[in-house]
Amino acid sequence: MELTGTHSVPGPRDRVFAALCDPEILLRCIPVLEEIDRVSPTDYVARVRATVGPLKARFSGRLTLEPDDAPRRYRLHAQGNGGLAGAVKGVALVTLDEADGRTELTYRLSVALGGAVGRLAAPLVQGKADRVLAAFFERFAAEIAETCGDMPQSG
Repeated sequence: MELTGTHSVPGPRDRVFAALCDPEILLRCIPVLEEIDRVSPTDYVARVRATVGPLKARFSGRLTLEPDDAPRRYRLHAQGNGGLAGAVKGVALVTLDEADGRTELTYRLSVALGGAVGRLAAPLVQGKADRVLAAFFERFAAEIAETCGDMPQSG
């Protein structure tokens, strides 16, 4: 499954990138995320709960950030296991372009699903992923706007 999109976020690129690496912010912004801990500057462990159609599962996994050209671009590798529900593996390429005090975040995500979650109809999984991403970007933009509003303005 492939997911792509572009979202405009208020605030400078450095601040947006830092927020994308902050477990506390991610926990507040990703609706399916139950737990996330940073275990090194580039590695995280996380647990998500997923409900897709009749399937309800918790996935535990690992995220690894490869900051190719941070804060302009990075790659994120994710791998999770949901027991009988199956497994998820994905790679996201994220680019951050700054203009006029905003950051345009563009992503391309490739996901492989196995087990029960992989056997569900692709449109069902795709629809759920689209709703989770929309909720994340709405919450994330609000979070960044609030924290950037607290920052002193340069000038």
